[in-house]
Amino acid sequence: MPKKIMPVKKPVGRPAVKADNRCALINAAKTLFVDNDYDKVSIRAIAAKAKVDASLIRYYFQSKLGLFAEMLKETIEPVHAQLNNSKEKSTQDSPEKILLAFYKIMSQNPDFPKLIFRTASLKTTKKNQELQANLLSLLPKNRLTIFEKMHQQNRLQQGIDPMCAKMSFISLMVFPFLMPDIFKQALNIKTSAEFLQHLAKQNAQILRHGLIANESQLSQDA
Repeated sequence: MPKKIMPVKKPVGRPAVKADNRCALINAAKTLFVDNDYDKVSIRAIAAKAKVDASLIRYYFQSKLGLFAEMLKETIEPVHAQLNNSKEKSTQDSPEKILLAFYKIMSQNPDFPKLIFRTASLKTTKKNQELQANLLSLLPKNRLTIFEKMHQQNRLQQGIDPMCAKMSFISLMVFPFLMPDIFKQALNIKTSAEFLQHLAKQNAQILRHGLIANESQLSQDA
């Protein structure tokens, strides 16, 4: 007699999910949240981008906000580690060194400043405040006081306001990463990693010659 083939029993409960589904959701969320405001990104759109069932968002993250928070955390942690490492390697901070270190790290993580902007723009809620507090922890507060110290030491050019210098410094650091694509296209700018490194060196020169007193000015003040 031919051997009887027994039917295969289907497992009870949730089907086994691939280990990379969670990663796919994180990556899809990052892509969509970089280009769109939080409220304009739907759970369905994230799932479609990740090519998984939308129910997996609740399974892994409880909600869209939970997914956003986890995506932000996983994006922040390696960048934060790189920033801390750059602090340890820098024996004597200067605006140019800080800017060059920032560009080096952000050219490897070009979407990160956009995520910062999106998170900072979230509506004020208890949960959102927690997310925004994580962002504030990334601000190099001790380093940004360098302009007040330089002003006290007469190391800024005459007539330079330290608060305005700080704003100019942040603009030179952050705007290239937040510049809308429509402006880049109109100006034919392609922000590759190589271009950003070249821009970093040029912006460092702008800081040196536009804000910081040169040796002859320092000798005259002495």
